[in-house]
Amino acid sequence: MRRNILNCISTIDELDVSTYNRLSLGVEIQDFTEPNLSEAEIEDLALRYKRLLSDLKQPKSLHGPFLDLKPSSPDPMIRAISQERYCNALQIAADLEADYIIFHSQINPQLNEPFLAGLNNRQSRDAWLEIIGQVPDFHGTIVIENVFESTPAMLKELIETISVPNIKVNLDIGHSKLGTAPLDDWIRELKDHIAYIHLHSNNGIHDQHVKAPQEEIDRLYQLLDRYAINPAIALEYPIQDLDGEIRAILAD
Repeated sequence: MRRNILNCISTIDELDVSTYNRLSLGVEIQDFTEPNLSEAEIEDLALRYKRLLSDLKQPKSLHGPFLDLKPSSPDPMIRAISQERYCNALQIAADLEADYIIFHSQINPQLNEPFLAGLNNRQSRDAWLEIIGQVPDFHGTIVIENVFESTPAMLKELIETISVPNIKVNLDIGHSKLGTAPLDDWIRELKDHIAYIHLHSNNGIHDQHVKAPQEEIDRLYQLLDRYAINPAIALEYPIQDLDGEIRAILAD
């Protein structure tokens, strides 16, 4: 099966469009997660990306902001600034004609009392309806990423409560490895919702964002094939030899 591979970049200087086209490689842009960028810097960066990406033939993705944000917060001031941040990122994604935009789930797994968890999910649904209503020209897929969740249960409940066709799951493999559920559980439970994957690994203790060993990559591919899904896969770890890395990733 042909895998749809993207590479994550931290700065625009890492993007060589001719190389990405030659490798049939998409890109995930992560510059805009930086909370200290000024409005002028954001506008300039977005314009530079727009010029570059006009020649990219592969999928484009953008990682949205996540630090200290909670668009479903009961605090109206936190909710307002969080939604503003999300809307700004979504508008950039629309302007760049991105196929995907990633946001963290913002789930606190310690708040697992059923009433509170359900309330948070309903408030999240309302927040997302508000956000996407403010940026109607984004036509890609919003993918929600697991971060601190130990199992897929809370993310599945969140996505199914939001219940918006173009809001799906970004399964972060490295983050799932820090939890308590095996990868099989994550993919089996979320298979109907997974549109995107962050591929990286760690020592099971710290979120190191290192390359996954071959046995982990093979296991991931086996599970994707077993459950008949073929999400986009973004490589979220440092890569020195891009040509060699893509050949290895695609050799399954």
